[in-house]
Amino acid sequence: MTLKIKKNRITVPNLREFFELDNIDEAECEVQFRFKNHGVPALARTMDVPGRFTCPQGTICNGMEALCMLLRRFCYPCRYSDLVSMFGRPVPELSMITYQVVDFIYDQHAHRLTQWNDQLLSPQCL
Repeated sequence: MTLKIKKNRITVPNLREFFELDNIDEAECEVQFRFKNHGVPALARTMDVPGRFTCPQGTICNGMEALCMLLRRFCYPCRYSDLVSMFGRPVPELSMITYQVVDFIYDQHAHRLTQWNDQLLSPQCL
């Protein structure tokens, strides 16, 4: 895929290669996402990641691709422009999709962090 740079903006050609987790070597998957190929779908099932995410402006993304975007973004400090070549999407879409996944995870799983089990985690038990 050829990226074009115009005045500090990276653009992606209209015809993009779609991201497929199965096309990534297992060692590369572990380096890029900190999970092996079979671990990412297991994480998606465990977290009940939906089949797709829809951004407010209409961008649609497969749930597995969206989760991989978030994992890639969080596993190593990088800019969204560093993810363009992997996911074949422009920076604004990468940003919106990633925030959709973060919002989903917070909405579904924040109680696991905010609602402590006081009996188990009391000062006496700890």
